[in-house]
Amino acid sequence: MRCIVAKYIIYMMVVKRDKYIIHVSDEILSILDKYKQKNYQNESGGIILGSVYEDNNIYLSKLSEPNASDKSSRYSFERDKKTAQMIVNSEFYKSDGKVIYLGEWHTHPESNPSPSFTDIKMIKKQYKNNKINEDFLILLVQGIEKLYIGIYNDNQLIDK
Repeated sequence: MRCIVAKYIIYMMVVKRDKYIIHVSDEILSILDKYKQKNYQNESGGIILGSVYEDNNIYLSKLSEPNASDKSSRYSFERDKKTAQMIVNSEFYKSDGKVIYLGEWHTHPESNPSPSFTDIKMIKKQYKNNKINEDFLILLVQGIEKLYIGIYNDNQLIDK
């Protein structure tokens, strides 16, 4: 495991997807671990926030956590759009525009998760219907044991 420290945030996971290098902070890994569906819990999820640099390095630094306005069941999660937008706006302004919306995360009740048809449809819809700062969105799916990391670029969901 490689550890990178950038601007007082520790990045414990680094993966390459297409032309991008995605750095996942220790804080994000801790939040994802907290919501693993180990004991028949409902799915959890939220938005991914972070920064992108010209050298195609993406730093995922924050996740929103589930709130009372979200809807979830054992096999589905739908986040509240208004709450998510308030979080995006707040983080954007607090960081002088450096921290932006980068995608979506949620959990699956399986060891080695892969995105469902519904997940792929959702990330495509987010890409098409939202004003985004980059030409991609990231999809994280936390399973009981492993983490799926994909990047959607308006053409395909890349996970290699």
